[in-house]
Amino acid sequence: MEKKESFFDYCKNYISDHLGNFKGQTTESNDLWMKITEEPNMNGSLTFSSYEAKQYLREWWDEVGEYWEYEEINFGEHFHNPFEEPEVYMVCMVIEGINIIISRCDIINKNWNDEIELTEKNIKTILEQVEKQTNENLF
Repeated sequence: MEKKESFFDYCKNYISDHLGNFKGQTTESNDLWMKITEEPNMNGSLTFSSYEAKQYLREWWDEVGEYWEYEEINFGEHFHNPFEEPEVYMVCMVIEGINIIISRCDIINKNWNDEIELTEKNIKTILEQVEKQTNENLF
């Protein structure tokens, strides 16, 4: 099996790869994570392949278990089973991972209940703050 990037790196890279698509838009700071993950949330997949999603989940097995507990503690239930719906489970994990990483950015925290315009400068600041994060424990 080809080694996949870590869950933490996958989430950081997703932010880096997609945040620029929203340049010029305005959003609530506390909703930025939802904005940049709207497409996979609607599609129910990041890979469009159950096999590929399973490969990621195998690589991220420790995080899969941590997310399982995170869901139970924070939502009181499990929405999806990684064995039955690996693509959807992967999407849910990544969305929450991105939420946690984005919420650790100072620019987001300072403007938590306010709108933020995704200017080139703000995008650059967010990406710099994402890149500096080293705490891989997201759940």
